[in-house]
Amino acid sequence: GKGRGYEHWAKIHNLKQAAKTLNVYQQYGFTSPEQLEAAVDTAYQEMRQTSGKLKTLETKLQGKKELQHQVHAKTKPARDGLKAQKSEKARAAYRQANESDFIIAEAAARYFKAHSITKLPARKALQAEIEQLISEKDGLYNTYHEQKQRFKELQTVKRNIDQILRREELHRRKEQSHER
Repeated sequence: GKGRGYEHWAKIHNLKQAAKTLNVYQQYGFTSPEQLEAAVDTAYQEMRQTSGKLKTLETKLQGKKELQHQVHAKTKPARDGLKAQKSEKARAAYRQANESDFIIAEAAARYFKAHSITKLPARKALQAEIEQLISEKDGLYNTYHEQKQRFKELQTVKRNIDQILRREELHRRKEQSHER
């Protein structure tokens, strides 16, 4: 069987776990299990909130990237090339030679119309905006990661505290039944 060696090890292991748990519990400055429970809830809410902000930001970023793509398509040099053609015949030939560029540009024009964009954003400004959003996203992601770690740590402490309290309770009941 498992015998006394295992029981002894388990006891030591439990004590080590308990010591570590109580240490973290005190570091956080908790004075009651209720306070710990509230902190677990708060940590979870903060994590959810950041996750929501991240999703919103990612959607916005995707929209800006799509816009950038369309601006790029719309302002392709093909249009300028067309203006440079002198005759109607030359224009028709030019259009045919660069057909795919014109199809892309027209699709972009439709995109702007559908999104009621009348004035195209400047490329540089758009690029700057995208870079700004990316750096915001990175910052939020780091925050989310830290909040997730904290939530997990608090959850572990709560689980361990609950176990310690349960063991205490069992111990008390055993002693009471011996006293009778």
